[in-house]
Amino acid sequence: MKVVQTFSAPMHLVLRMDEEIGGHRKKSQWICDAIKNKIDGEESILNCSTRRLMAILHHRDDVDDHLKEELLRRLNPEH
Repeated sequence: MKVVQTFSAPMHLVLRMDEEIGGHRKKSQWICDAIKNKIDGEESILNCSTRRLMAILHHRDDVDDHLKEELLRRLNPEH
């Protein structure tokens, strides 16, 4: 059984979610998975998409600038 629920979220999170989903999955399922992961305490690397892993690496301090440039290029192929 499913229940319709309405939430408010800051625009920057909505934009990040849209980038992450990339049209491959429905928002409702993505949000359900995120809530389940939060409740279950699962922020496992095994549950992350490749795109998410690339974004995480891009923001780490221990990743060299050349790799960060390549990650950014692949995350934003139209630029």
